[in-house]
Amino acid sequence: MDKSVKLSDILEAMELQSPDHPSYLDRDTGRIVHINDDIDYEARRDKPLEELPEWMHDDVRDARRIEADEGNFAVLPDRFEIDEYDMMRDFALSQEDADVSAQLMDAISGRGAFRRFKDAVRRLGIEKAWYEFRDAAYKRVAREWCDANKVPYTED
Repeated sequence: MDKSVKLSDILEAMELQSPDHPSYLDRDTGRIVHINDDIDYEARRDKPLEELPEWMHDDVRDARRIEADEGNFAVLPDRFEIDEYDMMRDFALSQEDADVSAQLMDAISGRGAFRRFKDAVRRLGIEKAWYEFRDAAYKRVAREWCDANKVPYTED
């Protein structure tokens, strides 16, 4: 792949993809491709593109290429690879104030950890620090994915 991809495009796709439908990078064009339920359904119906609305043509064509496994598409990191729970734990452990660190660690134990963590971050007044930490961690995952998949990227 010769075309560079904007790291911001990869990051946006990583955050917006659904658990049922991952996002892909089209290695030929450098485009990020999202396949939703409607497009997936139409692609599997094998209906000629001319019988579908014109706005669906590119997406259905991409979905069919992905299904055919032509090797042109690389699946972006999913929620398991991103592992936001680990990010929350690492953030909690990085806090210099032992009390803040303990409160955050308590927040992430058990069911409802994500909601409790976000509430604690807000209550403690460290939202900005959390989102900066989280953004840096997402960027690290995206860069590592690009390097592992030999995808050239630009920081923007």
